[in-house]
Amino acid sequence: MGRQKKKRSSKNLRITTRISLATIFGIVIPVVIVFIFSSIFLTSITKYFNFSAVSTTSYSMLNQIQWSQTVSSLSKELISNESRAEKINKIDSYVTPLEALGIKLYIDCDGELFYSTEEKDVVMREAQEILTNDFSRNINYFSENGMLIVTHANSGSESYLLLIESKNYTVHDVSDSQLPQSFSSLVFSKTGLIILLIALVFIASTTVLSIITSRTISKPIKKLADGANEIARGNLNHTIDYDSTNEIGQTVSAFNAMSKRLKHSIEEKNRIEQSRKEMIAGVAHDLRTPLTSAKGYVEGLLDGIANTPEKQERYLKTIYSSTIAMERMLDDLLTISRLELGSIELNKKTVELCEVLDDCAEELSLELEKNGFDFIYENKAEPPVYVELDIDRFMRVIHNIIANSVKYTKKEEKGRIELTVTGYQKSVILSISDNGIGIEPENLSRIFEPMYRADRARTKVTDGSGIGLAVCKQIIELHNGQIWANGAVGEGLTVYISLNKTTATDREGTNG
Repeated sequence: MGRQKKKRSSKNLRITTRISLATIFGIVIPVVIVFIFSSIFLTSITKYFNFSAVSTTSYSMLNQIQWSQTVSSLSKELISNESRAEKINKIDSYVTPLEALGIKLYIDCDGELFYSTEEKDVVMREAQEILTNDFSRNINYFSENGMLIVTHANSGSESYLLLIESKNYTVHDVSDSQLPQSFSSLVFSKTGLIILLIALVFIASTTVLSIITSRTISKPIKKLADGANEIARGNLNHTIDYDSTNEIGQTVSAFNAMSKRLKHSIEEKNRIEQSRKEMIAGVAHDLRTPLTSAKGYVEGLLDGIANTPEKQERYLKTIYSSTIAMERMLDDLLTISRLELGSIELNKKTVELCEVLDDCAEELSLELEKNGFDFIYENKAEPPVYVELDIDRFMRVIHNIIANSVKYTKKEEKGRIELTVTGYQKSVILSISDNGIGIEPENLSRIFEPMYRADRARTKVTDGSGIGLAVCKQIIELHNGQIWANGAVGEGLTVYISLNKTTATDREGTNG
């Protein structure tokens, strides 16, 4: 099953992307708002100032724009696809307000009368009085003599002449008091307000985007800072709750991972320290037992209690066995210390494992039979099986495991130990099983710790140092192998050793 992809989310955006988007939105959003505002403003101001309808016979910029809108509307109507009657009806609606202001209008189509507010001759005569011309070109004329507008509109095969004139028209002097009422004054008197509104839109939108962007960045950074403070105060269980794939999210993930590793490291350090304390206490306890025994028998000899050769010999043997136990314990302790410090180098060479184990099995069989144990050896690996071994160190591993099985046998049942070899493509696995007292499953991994014993009373000092399996673990790991155990209370224990295979070529090179 493939790895599930994280759901896309805005909070996963990279910081550079956030800043880029904030910059783009900071430009685009105000422009869009200003565009919408301008459209609404122009529409409303057009209606407010009535751009499309002439409202005066006095010249101003507003009046000029009104005439431009009116002429444009009339021209569009003339060249439309509507019928003549519909056109005349709509032109009436435009012209009626103009007639009230004393303005005259004449329209012809291809030289023939189409619409007129007065007799053609009257309109033409007054137009010539305002400005002498032949009406062949477009004219926009505003003066003290009057106002004259001439325009032409063409639609397919039809050509229209539109003439508008008014002799009742005035153009004020620039110093006239009416000038402030012009379009320029009416519109630009509100320019300050418009500019202010635009500036406010830019400021507001930029501020909002800045706040949103800063919060999306500062909020997780604050969480990160708070998490660091919690860790500094010793709260190693604290986890920063921020799930994102951006730079901050990656930093938070790395921080959480670091916190977990730190917690694990401290717990491991405490565990090792506790284990060392237990080992020191265990060694002191275990050394004290044979030492006390030896001391007692020496005092017995000195006090003359052992007054016969038989007693003296028995005392001396006991003292000797106690000394051997202490020597073995110190030797194991020195070995595990040197292994942990890495001061022991293995003398490895490529060997045929089955040959080594065959010889070892014969020796173990004789030794175990003397102690009343059944020994079963089964080789399921197809020879040859080449591995790199320090034979002496490896034999010590086998003997330590066997000794541990002997130590924890059941008193009411005859001991049995099985050594099985199984070959695989790249490795070989040895299993050493017994029918002893077994161990709780949760303590299986601890049997390879120094001084750990299933027998917590530590009364069987002469049976072992409690460091044997820890030595086995170190030696096997130096062989690049693995060691582990399986078992249950009352069902015995099985120790597994996995070694990597090598090739015959390697063996020839090593031995050569």
